[in-house]
Amino acid sequence: MNKEQLLNELKKLDFPVGDYYLLSSGCLMLYGMRDTISDIDLCISDELFEKIKDKYELTEDKVNECGFYKINDELEVVVNKKEEVATAYEIKDGIPVEKLTSILAYKVNRNKEKDQKDIENIRKYLEENENIG
Repeated sequence: MNKEQLLNELKKLDFPVGDYYLLSSGCLMLYGMRDTISDIDLCISDELFEKIKDKYELTEDKVNECGFYKINDELEVVVNKKEEVATAYEIKDGIPVEKLTSILAYKVNRNKEKDQKDIENIRKYLEENENIG
């Protein structure tokens, strides 16, 4: 999935800002650190989950080992309290995205080989843009 496809999918969902944010690889794509992603991961508020669970048939059997509900082959969501969702993101290109510092902390803690390039890219981006915003 490329950036245009990602943005189109998010637009189709039409989730309200403040009730969701884009996680990990999707964020890195918006920041120019990835050209493609395999799927979209979102964190959504418990309130939004209640509104969409019937529409997308989000039942406990659709939860993976990481706590994500699979909506379809390209989209998974994890649920968090609205208050936490509302403070855990920043806006990039009009899209609520997970803060790069949070992604970096997660990847450094996990420290898998596949994370090393992302860690390097995020650190470089943060260093080059620390005085912006």
